[in-house]
Amino acid sequence: MKIAVLGGGSWGTALAMHLARKKYSVKVWEFFAEQAREMQQKRKCRLLSEVSLPKNIFVSSQMREVILGTDLVLIVVPSDKVCGTIETAKEYLEKQPIVICSKGFGKNLELMTEVVSKVVDNELFCLYGPTHAEEVGKGMFSGIVLAGKSPKLKELQKIFASENLRVESSNDLVGVQVASALKNIVAVFVGVLDGAGLGDNAKAYVMVKGLEEVKEIGLKLGAKAEVFFGLAGIGDMIVTGMSKHSRNRHVGYEVGKGRPLEKVLAEMKMVAEGVTTVKLAVKLQKKLGLKLPLIAGLYGVLFKDKKVEEVLQEI
Repeated sequence: MKIAVLGGGSWGTALAMHLARKKYSVKVWEFFAEQAREMQQKRKCRLLSEVSLPKNIFVSSQMREVILGTDLVLIVVPSDKVCGTIETAKEYLEKQPIVICSKGFGKNLELMTEVVSKVVDNELFCLYGPTHAEEVGKGMFSGIVLAGKSPKLKELQKIFASENLRVESSNDLVGVQVASALKNIVAVFVGVLDGAGLGDNAKAYVMVKGLEEVKEIGLKLGAKAEVFFGLAGIGDMIVTGMSKHSRNRHVGYEVGKGRPLEKVLAEMKMVAEGVTTVKLAVKLQKKLGLKLPLIAGLYGVLFKDKKVEEVLQEI
């Protein structure tokens, strides 16, 4: 089994490490040529520095080198880079299944599967859950959800599953994508509460109310309610909202302390998807005719200098 991982960031590297431990041949595409050479030669990823890449991981900035001859392709780039990445990749793709690991929406409010299916007709799956790269990269115990509507779902589930990575399956492609994208918004909000020193009770309140709003959007888009109470829903929300590894929580924490959002983002080496997603979610709630005070309130905090205490009173 030869597997291509499109994206040499922390999560792409962590997945490559996991698959390499299962003795698969893994090729990683890294956009920046200098960084790709560094990873290939030094066997290190800047964003996941605690792990060393084994010999069965090959890294290149040349898409052709990475994709040709592979049996499975993973997309693990920031959500706003998915369209450009698959456009570049399509020339070298055959009929390999594609597993989307990028969380978020397209610029026109599309799900990631919709973004990719406009470009290629390969079978699509999604792999989402409460899995920080720092822990998966080290082989620590984690659980994740693989979603798809193809008979190949069980076969792919076995490829990813291991003693330390439990892989559940789901046929709710819409639900897992909505849950995984929008939980980042709640994580940012939880960070704001921490930064402002508003306590654990407020965080519990926001997580519950946030899950309700995420579920509302999902149901409107055709998702099943149960997915929001599983690993891709509440599970991912807990780990992203409470962990020291969470980029989204970090952004919220700094804003909650009173720092300007622009300065916080400028200092970051990695992408905090929740900041982009909250802008799209505000548009989505209008499109769907929903009233979502938590999502609208966080948008106000981040972009309109609204006080978080005021938002709490409105939820």
